[in-house]
Amino acid sequence: MEVNVSEILKNEGFKKEFYFFEDIGNNTIEFFGEKIYITKPVEIEGYAINYEGKIRLNMNIETEINRSCSRCLGSYNEKLNIDAEYVFVINPDNQSKDEILIKGETIALDEYVMDEITSQMAMKPLCKSDCKGLCPKCGKNKNYEKCECILDEIDPRLQVLSSIFKKK
Repeated sequence: MEVNVSEILKNEGFKKEFYFFEDIGNNTIEFFGEKIYITKPVEIEGYAINYEGKIRLNMNIETEINRSCSRCLGSYNEKLNIDAEYVFVINPDNQSKDEILIKGETIALDEYVMDEITSQMAMKPLCKSDCKGLCPKCGKNKNYEKCECILDEIDPRLQVLSSIFKKK
């Protein structure tokens, strides 16, 4: 996915709109050891404009990813709708730390799209906000099955403290 900015570079105020609807990469993202699947093609809509000799690129990214819940380990789909903005410059002398230097007359969006997708992903993903997770004793998914396990076990490191209360 590339946006040709040659026409934009020549004309102050020139605006070019773009639209992409396609699969990116191999449809998987490696995110802190978790393999995340992109289940729908990525839809990118936006524009690039020459503003004061810099290219301001705005885009909206929509897709759907498949993840594993961190509590119950179940698989679930999550829709993403992301707005992003980048500023590109031609001259490295005019570049601030938030601006990206353009090399050539095209901007490849793949890397920026992947960065935006990963920045929107939760570190501890949940299939739903009230996910009950797995029973630590029997392993049943408490969202779907009721378990009768008693979880009154005391942490062995604190076992000594229980004897204090039994003496009284």
